[in-house]
Amino acid sequence: MTLKHFKKLQAGRKKYQAFRSIIVLNKAKKLSIQGLSEMKNLSRKDLFAAGIALYWAEGFKHKDESGLGLATSDPEMARFYANWLEQFVGISIADLKFRVTANISHKERITAIEKFWAAYLGIPLSQFTKPFFQKSQWKKTYSNRDKYFGVIRIHVRKSLDRLRKMRGWIEGLKQGFDVK
Repeated sequence: MTLKHFKKLQAGRKKYQAFRSIIVLNKAKKLSIQGLSEMKNLSRKDLFAAGIALYWAEGFKHKDESGLGLATSDPEMARFYANWLEQFVGISIADLKFRVTANISHKERITAIEKFWAAYLGIPLSQFTKPFFQKSQWKKTYSNRDKYFGVIRIHVRKSLDRLRKMRGWIEGLKQGFDVK
């Protein structure tokens, strides 16, 4: 194969890859829009079950846990959970406490990280407890370092009875999907 022939093959491959990329992106967009339309008009019962499933996936479930709590690095998930607690469990945002967990390499940014979460969730910084730092140093330096906001841990004050009820809701969700 000559160099000229090789370059033509490469150009053809690049053209085809660009064409395929457009097809894939269009399909992904179409499916995303379809999925969004399928989630329109959720009932209160649907949203209630969604919050339980979210807790089942991300909530604090250790047998020795003493209250409701959830950890996430996803700001929208944190907002959903806080709103869900208010609308379905009757827990005011004021009854929540928040704690940021971040890598030790972001210690100098912790104030900015807490301010990010406070602004996103619409809460005062006074509801934050002392942050927790993971001690392992990252070896790699990331270019988007300022986009790292750690993990937010959302705790419900004095919520042992609510945790016990949540455990029942989770069991009910498990049993409700007993489709054969």
